[in-house]
Amino acid sequence: MDPREDRRRPDRHLVAIRLLRRIAILALVISAVLWVVPKVLTEVGVLGPGPEEYLESAERALAVARTYGAAPLPDYKKAEQERDRARELVRAGKRRESRQAAEQAMALAAEAQKQALVRRASTQQQAEVVYNDLDRQVNDLEKLYNVVTPGMEKEQVGELLTLMKFTRQSAGTVFLAYENKDWDTVLKGEPHAREVIASTRQKLESARR
Repeated sequence: MDPREDRRRPDRHLVAIRLLRRIAILALVISAVLWVVPKVLTEVGVLGPGPEEYLESAERALAVARTYGAAPLPDYKKAEQERDRARELVRAGKRRESRQAAEQAMALAAEAQKQALVRRASTQQQAEVVYNDLDRQVNDLEKLYNVVTPGMEKEQVGELLTLMKFTRQSAGTVFLAYENKDWDTVLKGEPHAREVIASTRQKLESARR
């Protein structure tokens, strides 16, 4: 048989196709192994950061959440509990469980941070409303004082002036907190400032009569 005729046999294409198919299957298997094995090794704690590093990451996540005022929130407290559990598991040598607990602590800390940010935005808006309203009321008192005091006895004017100074100081505490972006103190100081302003307004109105 002529060797040239043998090289032209149709089944040569079938052999090539089978070979390419086997190469493709082998490539898929290798790809799957390269994708699955590292994940499995990471899951069991053989690859990736060690338990101590996960624990440090959890500590950092909690520290960041605290800076946003998340410490009082339930999710933050749960994150602390998971952090503590991760620490105990590290001591017990349970790598996988400690990593999972640390990851849970980080997730809870991140959620607490988000909640704190939302709450801070809401508190800031409330503080702004309080600041503007108290500022308006103090300005109204100043106008009322200027209307009431002309023609009064000097002693009575002195009493009302002292009262106005005390009112400004009471409201000023809230204003200073607002300028310092201490929204919680603004809201805490609001009731007392409103009480003083209301009392001063009543006395000024009585004096005008």
